[in-house]
Amino acid sequence: GMSSARIARMTPAFNKEADDKTLVGGVIMVARKSRLVYSHAFGSQAPDGQTPMKADSIFRIYSMTKPVASVAAMLLVEDGVVQLTDPVAKWLPAFKDVKVSTGTAEVAAERAPTVQDLLRHTAGLAYGEITQNAAVKEQLTKAGIYKPGNIDFDSRDLAGPEQVERLAKIPLVNQPATKWEYSLATDVLGRVVEAADGKRMGDFLAERVFKPLQMTETGIH
Repeated sequence: GMSSARIARMTPAFNKEADDKTLVGGVIMVARKSRLVYSHAFGSQAPDGQTPMKADSIFRIYSMTKPVASVAAMLLVEDGVVQLTDPVAKWLPAFKDVKVSTGTAEVAAERAPTVQDLLRHTAGLAYGEITQNAAVKEQLTKAGIYKPGNIDFDSRDLAGPEQVERLAKIPLVNQPATKWEYSLATDVLGRVVEAADGKRMGDFLAERVFKPLQMTETGIH
């Protein structure tokens, strides 16, 4: 079973983190067998300490966008609109003849990246802040997709179609389907959803994912 005494130790421990300024703040919830057994909001919503954290504070979900976007793509697979085996270029023609960077040269992709590759991060795409391939990192920087020193992974100043057009011109870091690498694949997957459905990703998610699941406080901006 759950030890309420041991769970209770979390409260002073996390309050101390906030007092020591190790953490700005957070919300902790523990559920067991569909029942909420512990809930604690501590610290502040921002480093200025002006607004206390609340149990219903709203957060930016960062990489949790990935499973949400993957659900959207799988809904279109279920609808029979998109196939997992579809080449990415079927929906986004800019990806038609992608190259792969070996670090010193650019070679042709041995096979086209597919929707499945986007879903599992095996399309050969990269993240500027993670990849060890200096040539690709440089091209991502020039294209304004990777902004060193800024919030590295923030491309909100680029429209989705523009981001993907630029990305498609940059060589991949791995041959498709050969290696897993955490990447911008989910951004591209979002564009596949938009291309296949005709709606903006935020609208598609609102209608097909957030509304049915009553996720009333989740959205894309």
